[in-house]
Amino acid sequence: MAALMSIFKNELNDYLAIRQKTMTPESHYRTHTILAGFDRYLSDVCLAEKVVTEKIINGWINRFSATNSRKTVSDKVSRLRKFLEYLLHCGYTVFMPGCPKYSDEYVPYIFSDAEVAGIFEAADNLRVVPGHPSTRYLKYTFPMLLRLLHGCGLRLGETLSLRVRDVNFKNGTLLLRHTKNNKQRLVPMHRELTEILRRYCAAMMLVGKPDEFLFPTDSPEKPLPQASARNAFGKALACAGVNVKIPGRRGPCLHCFRHLFAIKSFAQAENNGRAPDASVPFLSVYLGHYDMNGTEKYLKFSGDMFPRHTEMFETFAVGVFSEVPDEV
Repeated sequence: MAALMSIFKNELNDYLAIRQKTMTPESHYRTHTILAGFDRYLSDVCLAEKVVTEKIINGWINRFSATNSRKTVSDKVSRLRKFLEYLLHCGYTVFMPGCPKYSDEYVPYIFSDAEVAGIFEAADNLRVVPGHPSTRYLKYTFPMLLRLLHGCGLRLGETLSLRVRDVNFKNGTLLLRHTKNNKQRLVPMHRELTEILRRYCAAMMLVGKPDEFLFPTDSPEKPLPQASARNAFGKALACAGVNVKIPGRRGPCLHCFRHLFAIKSFAQAENNGRAPDASVPFLSVYLGHYDMNGTEKYLKFSGDMFPRHTEMFETFAVGVFSEVPDEV
């Protein structure tokens, strides 16, 4: 990326160096991109004094608010706020903007059991163009990645950041160190999934290499890129015949497995006789949310696959969740 140029370039570089130790590579890249844009804005307005005023902040937001979604605006402001908090800690005078709220109208696609089976079969027979350093191992890494996303309800970024040392085969757990909101958590796996992961590590010759990424590439410093995983998933969807196009909405994606995991876990708990108020809090912790507001969006969707369980959750949710949408 181009070098930072504004009056705050040293502080920005120091902040990004600190944050790199606690973020996934993709999250750090996103933060760097947003703050580099803020740096260019400060240079364009020729800021000569190390004071961040309300006028400066509003001018930066106005640059992109008309051409970006409310969700994107909220994300950019949220990441800038963390840098501004760093400046405050360093003793600078800073105006702190509010983080814009947005109503998340995203409706996930919930895969049927038959579709999941078809996607897994397509992934297991994925054809990969040889030679590219980021996809050399893709025919082996991608099927395992899919099974972890499906079996544990993980986010894509936190899964790709896993290293061999983060897997405890004896206890059947994964230690997620780099997650959203910087919350580490321990995630249990089903014993069958643990055994599949054990065989995968043996086949990939990862045993005894604690510092290796669980989903490696030719570069020891970089795991499988999210873009490569998403491209492979697109091919698997096409091969499995899951070509759902909904006008104005995002279609099936890897994150849908997290929604599928949440609703199936809720349904399974109910089938086992566990009341919603006894299962949802545990599910919220498992998914790595700050509170149950974050879990609500994973259990509310339009569809008829789990109508009885969806109705039960909505009845339980009345009066429990905030009406103001939160970031998840």
